[in-house]
Amino acid sequence: MSDAFSSHADTELADINPNGALDLAIQKAQHFTDAARSDGTQRVYTEAFAKWTEWAHLHHVTANAPPPEAIAAYLAALAREGKSLSSINVALSAIQRTCRAHGCILDRKNPTIADTLRGIARRAAKAVDRAEALDLPTLKRLVTAIDGNDLRSLRDKALILLGFFGALRRSEIVSLELDGRSTFTITDRGVLLKLSATKASLKTEDVAIPRRNDELCPVAALESYLAISGITSGPVFRAVSKSGQILDRGLDATSVRHILAQRLLSAGVEPSKFSPHSLRAGFITAAERAKVPEHLIQRTSRHKSVDVLRSYIRVADAFEENAAKFI
Repeated sequence: MSDAFSSHADTELADINPNGALDLAIQKAQHFTDAARSDGTQRVYTEAFAKWTEWAHLHHVTANAPPPEAIAAYLAALAREGKSLSSINVALSAIQRTCRAHGCILDRKNPTIADTLRGIARRAAKAVDRAEALDLPTLKRLVTAIDGNDLRSLRDKALILLGFFGALRRSEIVSLELDGRSTFTITDRGVLLKLSATKASLKTEDVAIPRRNDELCPVAALESYLAISGITSGPVFRAVSKSGQILDRGLDATSVRHILAQRLLSAGVEPSKFSPHSLRAGFITAAERAKVPEHLIQRTSRHKSVDVLRSYIRVADAFEENAAKFI
């Protein structure tokens, strides 16, 4: 396209849309804005926006032109996950930057966004009670209580065990499909998950989950669920009707919290101190207590930082698990 033609086309777009001239100018300036940031910063922003895109897709929000209420809800979700205030601000900056490149201007001073950020900052200044890790005895108690062979019971058992032994986030659990971007392969040795969390990212992470020779085997639970559900394509974990029929609609991330809470109650365990993140933290904590080398735990959990990995380890008894005892 010649410069003359490009200029003429730009003028026509600006005439059609009163804000077209400004939008075009913003998009052209983005090239220089990008050049001002290091490759590392660009990479962080790209990853942050990819995570936002995943959340937006799950909540039916246009990622490149979101309403302030959606941004506020996402920032609050990050805070509940335990993300630091600085990480949340980076996420917001990444969303602002990419949306600006698409002609959508997000104002951090919008009352909905600003009030949410202030609330997060106030909470961050206080001690935050993290969800407890789901330890192996509690996991066994929970799974034992799921004694039915109905579709809902088999689904919940597979979901919980896969989430635990795969150290999965709830979004990763519900994104599993038989023929989608996040899929899996079952073999004699176990199940290999290929997790591709977002449509915006080509990155795939492999998680191998070995078979076990006990009632906590996540592979056997998954096989039993798939056999009775008859699912051959689409989402793995789906809604089940009141009559016990499998539906086409896949579960959302919120459903994982509800399922875990209900199953804990059925097992006689108070659910208020647990969350879906308790599955991930539970695996990491159990592996650490079993003296599993950190690099092997990290391979399953996929933490890039050992410091972040260690923050997941919950200490049940600070006096019992104390370095001073070994001196």
